Amino acid sequence: MRLFILSIFAFILSIMGATLKLDSFQQRTWNEEKPVLAPLQHEQERPVIPLAFPARTEVVSTAIDTATWREATHLLFTFKADTLPKETILTIFTKDNDNLWRQVRMPCPVPKEGLIQARVPIVGPEAVALWQACGHNRPWTSLTAANLLEYGCIFDLDTGVTTAFQGKILLQSIETEKGTVAKRATPVRDFSYRPASPAVGSTLELSFRLDAWPTAPFDSARTKITATIATPDGKTETVHGFYYEGFLYDEQEWDKTQCLTPNGEPLFKVRYCPRVPGKHSISVLCEIDDQAFPIQPFDVEVSPAPDGYHGFVRRDAANNQFFAYDDGAPFWGLGMNVRSPFDNRYKQVAPYSTWEDMGLATYDLLMKKYKAVGINVMEVWMCSWWLALEWINDAPGFHGVGHYNQYRAWMLDHIMELARQNDIYIILVFNNHGKFAMHYDTEWKRNPFNKINGGYLTNCEEYYTNERARSDTKKLINYVSARWGATPNLLAWKLFTEVDLTGPDLNFYTNPVVTAWHQEMGDYFKKIDLYQHLVTTHWMLGWHRINKSLAIIPQLDFISTDAYYSLGEGTGGLVSLLNASLTFAKGCAKPLVITEFGGSSYADSMTNLMKQVPIGIWTGFFNEMGIIPMYWWFALLEDKKLYSDYIALSQYGATEDRRKMTLAVADLPNAAFLSHRSLRSDTRLLGWLYDKDYYFSSTENIRPAPRKGIKLELAAPKPGDYTVEIWDSVHGNRLSATPITIQEKQEKLTIDLPDFQMHIAYKVIK
Repeated sequence: MRLFILSIFAFILSIMGATLKLDSFQQRTWNEEKPVLAPLQHEQERPVIPLAFPARTEVVSTAIDTATWREATHLLFTFKADTLPKETILTIFTKDNDNLWRQVRMPCPVPKEGLIQARVPIVGPEAVALWQACGHNRPWTSLTAANLLEYGCIFDLDTGVTTAFQGKILLQSIETEKGTVAKRATPVRDFSYRPASPAVGSTLELSFRLDAWPTAPFDSARTKITATIATPDGKTETVHGFYYEGFLYDEQEWDKTQCLTPNGEPLFKVRYCPRVPGKHSISVLCEIDDQAFPIQPFDVEVSPAPDGYHGFVRRDAANNQFFAYDDGAPFWGLGMNVRSPFDNRYKQVAPYSTWEDMGLATYDLLMKKYKAVGINVMEVWMCSWWLALEWINDAPGFHGVGHYNQYRAWMLDHIMELARQNDIYIILVFNNHGKFAMHYDTEWKRNPFNKINGGYLTNCEEYYTNERARSDTKKLINYVSARWGATPNLLAWKLFTEVDLTGPDLNFYTNPVVTAWHQEMGDYFKKIDLYQHLVTTHWMLGWHRINKSLAIIPQLDFISTDAYYSLGEGTGGLVSLLNASLTFAKGCAKPLVITEFGGSSYADSMTNLMKQVPIGIWTGFFNEMGIIPMYWWFALLEDKKLYSDYIALSQYGATEDRRKMTLAVADLPNAAFLSHRSLRSDTRLLGWLYDKDYYFSSTENIRPAPRKGIKLELAAPKPGDYTVEIWDSVHGNRLSATPITIQEKQEKLTIDLPDFQMHIAYKVIK
């Protein structure tokens, strides 16, 4: 160790770079953990560092030209002093924009001819080894110098030494050097893959580190990781890798800026989902700033898919309102919108609520519950306040356009893993409307694309047309697709929520440039995404806001909107919106997925919000919706324990294939207060009835009336033996199963319903 430390101070011939300015250095002291800055005196135009051992002296500068730092390999500090105690310790430190402190702490030699020189590396394995991480475990990386907030030096005494000394040191110069960068013995190290025995449908993850110092690890043109896979069926597939930083997660810390602690050296990963069993031959080529790092080819044996695996979710080609798996099995989703851990408006809706913003732990809590109650789809937003990868530097990891926040990326990794564990499919949203809007919920003044924040766009609508912005969006798509595309639990990429709120006014979304942008980005996803996940975008309020010219483009696999009625319309307004949504979707020959419902856009009474849970999801089921409408107020389900509605529908519909069934909606002739919805094929009838007097009433705390003696008269199915099942649709219990026979030429089937309240369901099964 002594030889290594002495080498820091040895003069090594190198190419001198720039001389850094010294006039910004100040002395920093700490008063109750708050910094106090004071100017330094100068001699010969050099800062004077006063010493008063055993106290420590710290000087700091925030004037950092990151371009100069990034072009250098070393920093050379030169100090001037007559004498120093032999126990003097010199610490050179940096703090980056994520408040990560790193330091090099070393014995300070007795001055020779009045000069002390300290040379520290800022590139390569020597820098990784030398700089000590404090309060975290992230060593010096290729991105550290690009994101520095401050740097400086500290003079104090070795631990336990209390020698009194008064003196001074002159900070003579700080210069950058372009010297020799140490190389490791192996250019590729720490290579591994998991799982050791992958199966069809699993995510195979390769991890490795390189003897490289990428200047632009997120730029897929300058940092290109390409894996080529020869599959057992004779095909060759290509996927791309990505830059990755690891973290330690504290589930008890709910602050999303503090729950993760940086941990370990960055590395590169490749994720791939095998879809056929057998031997896969894999080779990886890494190209970093024009330097090639090939990885020795290797084979991986993939076992057959586990029971119950059906592949990725697709749009059903033969039934345009529905979805299906790769193997043709029907997919229907029972969903929840958990776009972020908290909605500030919820405190206005439920001021008595004890629900708290739990940050990432929200998903640890909810996704296990969702699996238990049958919820299998969730929408998650890469919004500025939650999982965006690009934003202004208002939280750790954000450094503007082109730098992808690794804290947020790790959080999304965690959510995707929870999704896999709990059989939940994720609709992943790229942009919330406020990022590029000038009216409702505008965040344009805080957007890193904005020139006032160091970006290059003057107006938010330029995001759709500016060539550089479109290129940067494609780079983000490259990264996101590489990192999260290789999981069947990713249901869809959603390009925008409420795209009709973007731009300078409420009509901008009909501008052809918005459609052109969606065509371009949709095409790019289809090109770059090996697994061809579904692509969509989203409009606010309801189907009536959708511009059909955008909705019908082939790049969008399904349509997505809300079901928020006008204030005062109540639950009847919700049902009307759901019905009209179905009509619109059929006119577009595409599935329509309602990813938000629950009152008006300004919520509603608590009575209405609670009653609309069963009405929204059961109506969606009988409205031929491949994915059931997704409730917005997820915290209300927790507060009011409303999960029984999801248990009931998931149990009722678990084995049902609604494709090619015909919908009928009517009030009962002999009980007009009951609305009856049914789906019918030649050999199967599904039906549900609900009490309009109860559900459409806006009376607070109304009690449901008992409904007795209700007879259903149905058109008879084809002749044969059937079972009539009666279901308690409130709790999900099958109340009875009665065998019947439908005779030749029988026209009617009569079902006597048991006494019930609110709603009830039945099945007639051949």
